[in-house]
Amino acid sequence: MSKAVFVVLVGSKAPGETDEYQLLQEQVAIEEGRRVGLQVEVVFVPSFDQLRTIRRRLHDGSVDAVVTEPSSSATMELLLRDLSGKTGLVLLNAWGPAVEAAAASWGREHPFGTVSTDHSRIGQIQGQQISSLVPQAGIALCVTGPPRSSAAQDRLAGVKASLRADIHLLETSGGQWTEAEGSAAFNSWYGVFKARQDVVHVVACQSDELAVGAMAAAQAVASPAHREMFKRARFLGIDGCPNYGKRLVDEGKLAASIVTPANTDMAIGSLAQFWKDGKPLPLRALTEAKAYRSSVGPAAA
Repeated sequence: MSKAVFVVLVGSKAPGETDEYQLLQEQVAIEEGRRVGLQVEVVFVPSFDQLRTIRRRLHDGSVDAVVTEPSSSATMELLLRDLSGKTGLVLLNAWGPAVEAAAASWGREHPFGTVSTDHSRIGQIQGQQISSLVPQAGIALCVTGPPRSSAAQDRLAGVKASLRADIHLLETSGGQWTEAEGSAAFNSWYGVFKARQDVVHVVACQSDELAVGAMAAAQAVASPAHREMFKRARFLGIDGCPNYGKRLVDEGKLAASIVTPANTDMAIGSLAQFWKDGKPLPLRALTEAKAYRSSVGPAAA
């Protein structure tokens, strides 16, 4: 019997709540499982139910490895503690001292490793995109993902590291990576900003869905002057999925995105290699993100 891999993706497939990157993760996981001959089961869960879902699945039946992106650093530490000695584990888009500490005690019977895109590098690319679009001493708004997400934290740090020194960066955050959260995060920030006369030149979001949600909220503000300002502003996203982010850039709705490769296929491929010939998983495998942008000029001053 082939090995069983349980892939747990944080998110939803419900209309209006989808995360195109997670849908891509599901697709490539299933395709890679078929290619290498593994039983791959993919489920979507809300962040608060991630750990319970994994625990329940392990209790209900045999799982040879779990592949998941921790919803927070605290969840990651609980996963490392709970699964050690019980099953294999590949963490997606997560890293920290707890991973290195766990690696030493995980053992050789069960595969263990991480696969991620360099999120600091993603942030650096977005910082460069912002810098190319914002005029001297201009303003950019950054709409981040969940504050407890290490990916969101690393992306924001990367933006700040590569941003031109004269640009003033404002921040707001969404609870998830979805369009609805993009709108909510923008509206929360705008509730304070609406009394100001400053000009925002770029709205840089940490996912394409957040960018679409923020754009919709910006186009619906009550102030005609602010609506016109946001109409001129450039909106940036991240992930660049073929049927979503890339399409939005090609259509001119987003000024730019950053292609974040799916990595469930790399995780499952490395598991197959481990079970085939005992090759250890890399503790930290990285995929490469690339800028994707249309031929737009800088924002108006």
